[in-house]
Parts: sequence; C-alpha cells; structure tokens
Amino acid sequence: MFLITNWLLTLKMMQLDKAVHMSEAIQVTWIAIAFYAATIILAVLKVKISYYLLAVVVAVYSVGFVGMLMTMINDSSANYLVRALPIVMSAIGIWVNVYWYILVFRLRAVYQRKSMKKQLEKRAKEFKK
Repeated sequence: MFLITNWLLTLKMMQLDKAVHMSEAIQVTWIAIAFYAATIILAVLKVKISYYLLAVVVAVYSVGFVGMLMTMINDSSANYLVRALPIVMSAIGIWVNVYWYILVFRLRAVYQRKSMKKQLEKRAKEFKK
C-alpha cells in the first residue's frame, strides 16, 4: 500500500508544490524491497532480532504514510477528489500499521507468558530433585 501511494504521488495530476520524481519513487521501491527482504531472510534463518527489525520497518513506513498524508493536505493544489485517494490510502496504511503493532504486542505477551511458565515448571522440577 505504501508503494502504491508513493507512486500515486509521482502523477502530475496530484499537482504537488514540489513534484515527486520517478527516480525518487524507484529509489524508495528498492529500499522497501531491501528492508522487507532483510527481515524475511532473518526470520527464515530464525534470527530473533528479525521481528524487532520488522517493527522498525513498519514504524518507518508509518512515518512515511504520515508524510504522504501531510503532503497531500498541505502541498497539493489538485481538487479534493484527486487528493482523496492518496489521503484515504495513507490513513488506511497508518491504521493498519497501528493495528499491526497492537496485535504484535498482544502476541508477544502470550509468548512471554508461555516461556515464563515453562521456565517456572522446569525450575520447580529441579527444585523437587
């Protein structure tokens, strides 16, 4: 969704005060591919830090969505119907990312409880010996 919104901003019909050039959009696309590829490769290799790296990547793109939203609100002279699509997509992207964080923190709490329970059971068995 981020990349689609980013590419929308390259269109002349968005009438931005400072145009987004195609080369910038291509650069952002390659960076996004590199970020997500790195996190996926680390996750496949079962490197625990990969999940934290993914959280940083999602945070970076959340800030990017906010930037796109502000750009369309403040720096576009296009009519409101033209602005609506990137604004709505940015708002949905922000909402999805925030919701992702909520789910991830809940899941993390579940895994931590399970891990702590296993450790307590293991220590209880060792204590009984």
